[in-house]
Amino acid sequence: MTPSPEAPTPPARMRAWNAAGVALAAAHFCLLVATLDVGFPRDEGFYFSAAEQYSHWVDDLVEDPANAFRRETIDRRFAANPEHPALPKFLFGLSWRLFGRMDQDPSARFWYDGGRPPEPVLGWLDESTAMRLPALLLASFLVYLVFRFGAVFFNPRAGLAAAAAWAWMPHPFWHSHLACFDVPVTAMWFLTAYCYLRAETGGWRWAAWTGVAWGLALSTKHNAWFLPAVFFLHFLITRAREVGITRGPDGRLGVRLPSIPPAWFAMLLLSPVVFYALWPKLWFDPIGHLKWYVARHAEHEYYWAYYFGTLYTKPPFPVAFPFVMSLVTIPAPTTLLAAVGLGRLVAGRRRGRVAGRVSGVASGPDGATARSGTLGFVFLNFLIPFAIIAHPQVPIFGGTKHWMHGVPFLALFAGVGVDWLLGEVRGLASRLGGGRRAAAGVVTAACAIVAAPLLFDTLHGHTNGSTYYQAFAGGFGAMGESRMQREFWGNTAFSALETLNRVAPPGARVDFHDTAWDSVRMYRRTGRLRADIVPVWDYKQADFYLFHWHKEFLDLEAEVRRDFGVQVPVHVVAQDGVPLLNVYRRPPRAGGRR
Repeated sequence: MTPSPEAPTPPARMRAWNAAGVALAAAHFCLLVATLDVGFPRDEGFYFSAAEQYSHWVDDLVEDPANAFRRETIDRRFAANPEHPALPKFLFGLSWRLFGRMDQDPSARFWYDGGRPPEPVLGWLDESTAMRLPALLLASFLVYLVFRFGAVFFNPRAGLAAAAAWAWMPHPFWHSHLACFDVPVTAMWFLTAYCYLRAETGGWRWAAWTGVAWGLALSTKHNAWFLPAVFFLHFLITRAREVGITRGPDGRLGVRLPSIPPAWFAMLLLSPVVFYALWPKLWFDPIGHLKWYVARHAEHEYYWAYYFGTLYTKPPFPVAFPFVMSLVTIPAPTTLLAAVGLGRLVAGRRRGRVAGRVSGVASGPDGATARSGTLGFVFLNFLIPFAIIAHPQVPIFGGTKHWMHGVPFLALFAGVGVDWLLGEVRGLASRLGGGRRAAAGVVTAACAIVAAPLLFDTLHGHTNGSTYYQAFAGGFGAMGESRMQREFWGNTAFSALETLNRVAPPGARVDFHDTAWDSVRMYRRTGRLRADIVPVWDYKQADFYLFHWHKEFLDLEAEVRRDFGVQVPVHVVAQDGVPLLNVYRRPPRAGGRR
């Protein structure tokens, strides 16, 4: 039963909600840990390296605290990857130092920053898992947040369904494994939005949390700079009626304006402090580095993207790109249920229904009805990230990750859709007779029918989750049949390492193509790549070549085949029959190995 907007949610029920949310997050964390056989994409390799370098600042802090805060020290330790804030990489590095099991083989010294591995502290995890641990925890926290948002502003059943819909999306699930910024900034965006909406009726405490949350979001990735636009648009839409002309007792005209949300003041005062404190590059030249930071992303280079048979190399890019890509990469049941949920919310708002079940107006757990509709707030948080990428001048590389922070709000609509569906199923079962037990069985079957394809899509091919296309788009086969991008960041080299380790002769030279040096370095340090194999990025000097399937690289593959004198790869990494990576081997020369 949904609490009435006039009565506060009982503390016992709030505790039960929290316990349910924590259980969901814990289950998601276990699922992520059980599926860590995900390769290291290019970006993750760069962040591995930056995290390692940032972690050495802790050594400076322990050994010489005064010198640790000198500009020379900060510039040296935080020089890597200055185009992104330091917080995620610093957390990756701290986790690595605390939990990482370093390679103590003398031959591994070359592979570490500074020429030697640090002494392990606990040594519980391999290095890559230790670096990924903060991202895994944030991904699990986001599942809790989605449930909590749905439970507070709709009802617990909708919250549970929304959390499952988000957790069981193949692309976000794949990204949730990575020591990257996309899922962490999604968690921080969602946290800020949740705190902001709670602050509508929760007073200064929730306003202060909004300020802190936005500061953390800014310290994670630049996506967070667009959050004030969402809040401002929501303010204009929901508070426009409060603007008007007044006439005083003396006949003078005045202007009536709505009160400024307290969260705005907290965002103005607290968020910059958090942002400044957590990014050492700002400590000595905040204006200069901020100007460089904004210019770097405003003038970002254009990577190529293959989209329905067209290789886009420069703007203008398709306006429909983020919407269509989401339509073909989010499981169809989730998309359909989100449309149903959105429709129910709109219908409930038009009928003036408030609070709880299919309403456009939120009722907070303190019993006070929010001053503005949850529907508009959730919709704006969903739409704005998509709209930014839809601009024809904004680069479209990276698959679906650049608007991922809008997708949990789509999951909230799906949760409302599931809530409606289960209500209809229960009602139908009651009308047909059979009692409560039969109705419960029908509802359970309905849940299984909805959940099974989502869970299957997420776990089937999870190693190559960024290549997933939903069944009605052709499944993984859409990569070839619809001429779509197959993979994005060189992570499929992971699936060829076992073959390389088995068939490569001692000292073999391997061109890893689109896999970054820092990713190969982590493969070597974690024992996934044989120690004697030599990575090179020049196929003319290589004994093996790993070709990553990209439209723009097809000419290069032809050159490699001619130079190697072969036409057939010795190994193919494929997903459901669709090639993702070819391994070519140069035949040994007469008289001995090359």
